[in-house]
Amino acid sequence: MTHKIGFTVISWSGHEENYSAKELMVHAPTVNGWRSARFCRYPQEITLQMVERCRIRKLQLLAHQYLISAKVEFHIGDRPLDAASSQQFGRLGYVSLSNNEKTGFRSRELKSVHVNATGTYLKLTFHRNHVNQYNLYNQVALVAINILGDPVNCSDVSPIPSREQLIDQYLSRTQHSSALDVNGSYMRYKCESISPLDDLAFDMYQDPEVAHIIRMLDDKKQEMVRLEKYDLAKELKQAIADLQKVGERLARYDVEKHSAIEREDYDTAKQKKEQMESYRLRVYQQLELHDLLDMGQVSSLPYDERPLPALGKRSGEQSQPWPEQTPAHLDPSTPHNPGVTGEPEPLSEKAQREASLPIEVYGDRLVSGAYSKTWSYREDALLEVYKKLAEIPSGTSKADLRNLMRGAVFLCKKAVTDKVSSVFQASLKLLRMILREFVSSHQLGRSEITYCVEQTWPGLLSRTSESTLRLRMLAISFIQEMALYKEVRTLQIVPAELVKPMKRSMPARLAFSRLEILEKLLEKLGTGDSGFTVDNVMRFLAGAVEHSAGSVRELAVCIVQAMYRLHGYVVRNYLPSEDASTRKNVLYKNLFDSFAEIDGKVLDSQASKEGRTHLGEGEREKEEIKSLQEQLAVLKEISEKGNDKNKSPERKAEKPTNPDICLSLGVKKGTYSISAGTKESQSAVSNYMDNLCIFCGKRAKSFTEEGLDLHYWKYCPMLYRCLRCKQVVEIASLTEHLISECEHRANFTQCPCCSEAIIRDELTAHIQSTGCNPLPASVSNRICNHCPLCHENFPPGEEAWKSHLMDSRVGCKQNTRRAVALHRAQTHAQ
Repeated sequence: MTHKIGFTVISWSGHEENYSAKELMVHAPTVNGWRSARFCRYPQEITLQMVERCRIRKLQLLAHQYLISAKVEFHIGDRPLDAASSQQFGRLGYVSLSNNEKTGFRSRELKSVHVNATGTYLKLTFHRNHVNQYNLYNQVALVAINILGDPVNCSDVSPIPSREQLIDQYLSRTQHSSALDVNGSYMRYKCESISPLDDLAFDMYQDPEVAHIIRMLDDKKQEMVRLEKYDLAKELKQAIADLQKVGERLARYDVEKHSAIEREDYDTAKQKKEQMESYRLRVYQQLELHDLLDMGQVSSLPYDERPLPALGKRSGEQSQPWPEQTPAHLDPSTPHNPGVTGEPEPLSEKAQREASLPIEVYGDRLVSGAYSKTWSYREDALLEVYKKLAEIPSGTSKADLRNLMRGAVFLCKKAVTDKVSSVFQASLKLLRMILREFVSSHQLGRSEITYCVEQTWPGLLSRTSESTLRLRMLAISFIQEMALYKEVRTLQIVPAELVKPMKRSMPARLAFSRLEILEKLLEKLGTGDSGFTVDNVMRFLAGAVEHSAGSVRELAVCIVQAMYRLHGYVVRNYLPSEDASTRKNVLYKNLFDSFAEIDGKVLDSQASKEGRTHLGEGEREKEEIKSLQEQLAVLKEISEKGNDKNKSPERKAEKPTNPDICLSLGVKKGTYSISAGTKESQSAVSNYMDNLCIFCGKRAKSFTEEGLDLHYWKYCPMLYRCLRCKQVVEIASLTEHLISECEHRANFTQCPCCSEAIIRDELTAHIQSTGCNPLPASVSNRICNHCPLCHENFPPGEEAWKSHLMDSRVGCKQNTRRAVALHRAQTHAQ
């Protein structure tokens, strides 16, 4: 069946701030959508990549109420659209959008277009806007787009239909149609129906959480139909209809809340938020949502723990089957599931063993509710415990108070991990009362506070990694609140738990939440007698900076910078030393640079850049040469030490020329098979190499030590200045430099087709573009030269490189230094 196709926005012409085209990937009532830049040039373009190659059946566009394009064109293809591959996209056509004058520019037009085209990429072209009094900057916008279709493999498979498809054809045919043709072969089955849940209007006018629940209930309904449980399917159908009304109302509240926030009317925003939460909770209770989602189970006890029907018989009593749970409808008079008896199901033997203390102090009935499969019973049990603790009579012994508290903590520990939001909130309410009121009012002491926090901490921390934002924020805010309670704060338990070492493999959402909590608590508690110290915080942050997730690393760096502002140089003791190898890591380089800015120092690169702006061309060249020479002494010393360590009798001698310059420029040096020989032969070789460029082979009187520096830096046609790190490298080794040597090497990967170094995020687009020139298939082990400038393949060997990069007639057309070198040679000849 035709269904919604997911997509990714891969390119767009431009956008206004906070209105990126990436917003089109989310369908919700409060999304901003895409909006072009002010006074932009037309046409504007957006390119989408679908999650799979599919046959598009229908496109839906939700236009803005007044930023309206006069015409939108559609193109489809199997490669990203660019200048080199535009001919591979096919034009589907265009739609015209209303100028919206009749509605007073208050309504949005939902445009549906039926198409039949196959591809992986879809491009939308927006032409000039309709002019109206509200569109002050001549912009166009798109609130949402929806793609409906089916995978190509599904739509073009064997023409033999399934049993269900044949039944559907049989039931819907007329007297002029038949499921079989005259030859007795099957008709090709075509299904053009689209689920209402895949329609754009459903997502744009439904609360996202309710929309997700509706889809789960719809899947459950289809399962019940397949199992021929039609009564349950009917109940689910009614629940879906009720929830759709609920979702629309919640979506309206959410839009009103965001509108109030934009007006900075925070009282109204708070009122709408509370209204949403109250209404959502009330409706979920009335619908018995948890029972609806678990409808596949008839029994509320595990199969192996159900009592046998024969054991339930008494004199004259008939055994009764286990009642099926049925959902309630939107009726305020039915707070609980009417299909469930008035008491929760009995406890299993396992539950009785593990909950012996709560059973002893609160009784079987209450604990049975806490263990019930029905979420409303679990919530009621927690609220009943809350009430009992709040009404403890004076004069109760310390032992009884301790047992009551520990029994409540046991139930809290279990409920903290409950997936139902209302049960989780009830557990937080009970836990808050125990920590803030019960222990202090009855003077139970520090040991009971410690017990309570230690028992519930793992569950609370795990909830901070929830995918549901509301539950995640509830857990985070409660931990921050709990850490500030007077009784908890003095024990310093939460800070000690938060700064335990973090592994690189820790789930990103959990690691990010720990850092969020740490950041807030550091602001309020500081590092003096709070459980936080410079030592334990920085040891924790040193691990967080190395986390595999970028968002975690960024937040960790922000906290490190905050620590540096407070504690200064001592923070550096917990980070790698600031040397050349460490600064090759972009994260540490930026971190150390931020330390320098905090200290009020001007960065060397910035100072040299500012100084060079006042120099002339000749002085700037001298400045560059001087800067290079300052690096030579250090690099020469390093290279000589390395050579002493790595000497071997069979080692080939390097080219006897300016090793310092080659090192400073980052040039990868070649080797000659020349033995050291006698002093006379060494002198002859040295004389031969005077005034000679070892890369291009050119000889000139100006090639003194400084002259060769300048030649390597600006003119040698065999060399290239890396655009990322500004090092000069041989063009032949540019790919190797970008992958293994450049300080930005983490951003690059090697193309498996053409062997070039490509930015990781652009690899797919590169492979599909004409710029990717694969190596010949017959070439084994890539014994072939490939130019990273012009992307051409040519025979192997160093001489071939020299010919390709320096030949003025048939050489590399992208080597700009070749033309410069030719011009300088002609000038010298004149």
